[in-house]
Amino acid sequence: MNIMMVEALGDGGIAHYTYNLLKAMKKRGISVSLFTTINYEFKTEQHGYEVYPVMFRFANIVTNHIGYLARETAFPSMLRRLFKLAEYPVNVLQALAAARKVQAQCVHLQSVNWIELIMVLAFRLAGLPVVFTVHNVNPHHKTLRIYHRVIYSMLYKLCNSLVIHSEQGKRELMELFNVEPGKVWVIPHGDYKFFVPEIELTAETAKERLGLPGTVKTILFFGAIRPNKGLDFMLSALPRICRKIEGLRLLIVGEPWENYQRYRKIIEQYQLEDNVCEYLRYVSNDEIPLFFWASDVVVLPYREITQSGVLQIAYAFSKPVVATDIEGFKEVIDEGRNGYTVPFGDSQRFAEILITMLSDEIKMLEMGKFSRFLADTRYSWEGIAEKNEAVYRLASSGRGGE
Repeated sequence: MNIMMVEALGDGGIAHYTYNLLKAMKKRGISVSLFTTINYEFKTEQHGYEVYPVMFRFANIVTNHIGYLARETAFPSMLRRLFKLAEYPVNVLQALAAARKVQAQCVHLQSVNWIELIMVLAFRLAGLPVVFTVHNVNPHHKTLRIYHRVIYSMLYKLCNSLVIHSEQGKRELMELFNVEPGKVWVIPHGDYKFFVPEIELTAETAKERLGLPGTVKTILFFGAIRPNKGLDFMLSALPRICRKIEGLRLLIVGEPWENYQRYRKIIEQYQLEDNVCEYLRYVSNDEIPLFFWASDVVVLPYREITQSGVLQIAYAFSKPVVATDIEGFKEVIDEGRNGYTVPFGDSQRFAEILITMLSDEIKMLEMGKFSRFLADTRYSWEGIAEKNEAVYRLASSGRGGE
């Protein structure tokens, strides 16, 4: 088969997912190519397949020349989206040309944006089957408005097949967007072991490199900081934990996509300044290992999510996890074996679980080993690539569902 993948972000979690899936598909002998953005973070690597990093070239030039546009505040962000929107029709034509050049038999989109409706429509009019991975059922992490439902319903209806990472996500697709159940394939999120270097650091050494005492206990909150990530919930549980675990540090690592001052106010309110270490920026791939090596447990106190790449990074680095009891998490965390899930809002229970874990070094190590076992087995890319190949073959044959 000949598959062209389209990934319109170029960096971050979905780009990492696409990168690993492409490598796994190539190992299976599938001919693959990638159509992505001009700032694709892996474009200097030797891939062994065609990569077309051309999307949003004009928008990128404008942003680089006008520093104000790079700011992560509301108005500059809106302007960047407008520039990309204006350029998008050209990108659609470029994608069609790339698909024709590589003689694609099926196109697989990795996206979270409604604008992909235009590209899906173009591919379908060109006679190409389309598979779409729904990484987030609610991409905006806000209340879905009527126009969101209409646009996404049209988008999903045009696709031959949809891939989602959890059974709960499949149910939500069916309920919110009237998607036919037979069109949706549930394929787990793959492991992120590619982040783990061959030479590893001990937790003590990693903590010292971050300027921390090597013996302190650490909790890691990692990833883009958005309202749905529940950092306020984590901070509300922190005072209880600090009273029991002397010298505890919460590592907040990630780029704020909202006004971070609301969290600073909570930190000041509870007098947590000495217990919180902030690294408020986009973390490069080379920096990721240090933060996970330096953590004793990884927390995912999310309000809402379909599935999480951060969870798979934690598994790759053999870390136990504590998360909220979102259905997507309950499907992939083995309760009591590699982590725990707690109802969102129950800060007392969240704190109690973390206190118990941080107080038992042997138990934490055992749970971390089981996390890595899951990464090596249940979430290995070999099996995930095999399932995706089955989706492509059915979509290409005109039968999209399971």
